[in-house]
Amino acid sequence: MRRMTGLLICCVGLLANTTIVSAEMTESSAERFADAYFYDIVMDHIQGDDPANYHMTDSENISFGPLLETYVPSSSCYKTGETCTFVPTKEYVATVFQDDEPVNVIGTYEQAAGTYAFSTFGSDKETPKALTDVKGDLVKYTEESAWFDYDGDMLTALTSNTKQMISGDEISTEAFQVLLVEENESIEGNAEEGMMDGADGYSDEEESNKPTSNTNRLIGFTVLAILPFGYWFLKRRKAT
Repeated sequence: MRRMTGLLICCVGLLANTTIVSAEMTESSAERFADAYFYDIVMDHIQGDDPANYHMTDSENISFGPLLETYVPSSSCYKTGETCTFVPTKEYVATVFQDDEPVNVIGTYEQAAGTYAFSTFGSDKETPKALTDVKGDLVKYTEESAWFDYDGDMLTALTSNTKQMISGDEISTEAFQVLLVEENESIEGNAEEGMMDGADGYSDEEESNKPTSNTNRLIGFTVLAILPFGYWFLKRRKAT
């Protein structure tokens, strides 16, 4: 117990330090953030990590595609009888090119009103090329890691995983809503079955209330919170 408590204190201390560093990496718009930091973020991965892990080589010939704002299904898309719409996430992503080849995806998001910060770097091999073909709105269905090009009526699948999800190359907004409603009902049904199973022996709630379980979960949440900023902290340590 003492060792876990000590680890928690260390994690919290590291989080405090990395939060200060990340606060310096902000700009007033997505475009300004991309111009100021995208190249440096990619170069840090090329020079400080194994670039092959990011589908890259050690070439420093890096460029970027246009910033695309991402959209997600609104709550209405999960309800029968309502009009399915897509809402902006205020996250912008761009394809990373190395030697003029699409190799990865990088992003920035609105951390607070008028303040943009680093959101993500990393994707599979297929998505970077797929994002270069977007002509309408870029829609992401996070639950399936599916990407669509939305023209206001039809959703065109951009990746093979997306095509598999909708069983084709494109789908209408109405048919897509039917898929989401069915999936949501399936998830709710599984959750109810899980609650019934928890009635045997001891419940999931009783298990989660155990002191050791709570401590482990708190440590896990803290570690996950610091991961996006870890390499910036280490870089700052090396520089000093």
